[in-house]
Order: sequence, then C-alpha cells, then structure tokens
Amino acid sequence: MIARGGMGGVKIDFSRTECRLTEVVVEAYGETAGVTIVIPDAWAADTSGMDPGFGGVKDKTTPDRLPGTPLIRLTGAGGMAGVVVRHPNRWERRKLRSNPTHG
Repeated sequence: MIARGGMGGVKIDFSRTECRLTEVVVEAYGETAGVTIVIPDAWAADTSGMDPGFGGVKDKTTPDRLPGTPLIRLTGAGGMAGVVVRHPNRWERRKLRSNPTHG
C-alpha cells in the first residue's frame, strides 16, 4: 500500500480491518500535509525503515502485539509534514463502540 500526504493529507484506518497476513507493508510519504496510520491496539508497527525527513516519524503505538495479528512495516519518508502511526484515539474508540461491526 502506498500513501502520499500531498497537499491534503492521508489517514489510513485499520481499526475495523480483519487481516490474516503476518505483515503489511505501507510505503508512506508525508509530503506537505502528512500521513496518519491508525492500527488496532493488538497490532504493532515497525518504523525503522522510514526516512524521517523534516516532518519526522512518530510511532505512538505500544509494542504489545498479540499472536496472529499483523505487523505494520512502514517504509518511505516523513517529508515536510511527517508520518504518524498510532492506536485509535478517544473519539475513534467511541465511534467504534457505538457502531459495532456485524459479522
């Protein structure tokens, strides 16, 4: 998957994703407006392949990865605005609780 922040920014939200892969590679370029990647609490991220650029790379996730969940491996560059990978925030968690998935 490739994400380019461009002038408007990009948000990739894996909160409701069911993934059987052990690893997902996201090539992210913050460019002018930045890229935000949201992953579930049980997932982990590896940002060691990122070039921070001017905007930097912020990994706000916890390293607590549950067995059977994917590792999000980030490559690319932070650019001017940067790349952030994080778990869902309070508002996103409330939205997930109020609108559960059906399966």
